[in-house]
Amino acid sequence: MACMLLLASCTESANNDGKSKGTQQVESDIDKPVDTLDMNGYINRARWYLANEQVGYAIRDINSALSVDGKNIDALLVLADIYYALGDQDNILLTLNKATEIDPLDSRPLVKLAELSFLQGNSAMANAYLDKALQLNGINPQAYYMRGIISMSKNDTVQALKQFMKARNQDDTFIDPVLQIASIYSAQRNPMAKDFYGLALQMEPDNNAIFYDLAMYMQDNGEPEKALEIYDTLDARMPGSYQVLFNKGYVNLVYLLDYDQAIVEFDKALQVNPKSVDALLNKGVAYEQKGDYKQAKSIYLQILKDNPNYQLAIDALYRIGE
Repeated sequence: MACMLLLASCTESANNDGKSKGTQQVESDIDKPVDTLDMNGYINRARWYLANEQVGYAIRDINSALSVDGKNIDALLVLADIYYALGDQDNILLTLNKATEIDPLDSRPLVKLAELSFLQGNSAMANAYLDKALQLNGINPQAYYMRGIISMSKNDTVQALKQFMKARNQDDTFIDPVLQIASIYSAQRNPMAKDFYGLALQMEPDNNAIFYDLAMYMQDNGEPEKALEIYDTLDARMPGSYQVLFNKGYVNLVYLLDYDQAIVEFDKALQVNPKSVDALLNKGVAYEQKGDYKQAKSIYLQILKDNPNYQLAIDALYRIGE
């Protein structure tokens, strides 16, 4: 039989809602709000509210903190983060510049100014801010991490790895560079990816997105059975995740050639998302591979009924002689 076009499994990380990587909510490391009127209490509570997307409450508390001490750098940095959440770049800049004027020796506002410059498309200015930040404080994992992000934007993975490694070595509790390193190694099909995903899971053992990315690496690098084990764990943790169910079907279809189990998993995925053309097409492919061309044809025609120009279904019908 001619080689078939199969839809690749989605490379985005899944969470309980099937959203992409980065949207998964994890428990904040910051203590939950407590009734307190002291400066640090206001700041910590504002951070917690911001981390939990309660921006209005965050604004209230950070304004209370700044009314006590308008020159507190920690409070100003949280205020800048609030403006980030609101997309208010002008006030981000004003707030961070104020912080640098109050304490020119604090490198943290400079790192945030570098981030702002990068987001505005000015990598040269971002690097200039980072140079100054590192001159003030060479033990600066956030600065090295930002350098890595800038290198990634230029497709310089060698330099990015170098910078992320520096950030990781300076702060072994900083998970972001670990995830970036794992992602780079994964794209390179480097076995070191497993080590860094494992390290990230030691840091955040309940982070389903990391498990998902590890499973994706496993399935694409000759360990589909281990990938399925992880997907089974995710399926138990967050039942009803379309992407997990779809990927279980895909692994059975493409890597394990277990067409009956693939059909079972695609059916489960279709129960969650009945309009998924991807799951329906791959279910048809599973039937086709089983030699059940009648059932495969029925599925392909069902797809074309709602999507008359869907080329993969058209090609599939030609492939089975219809």
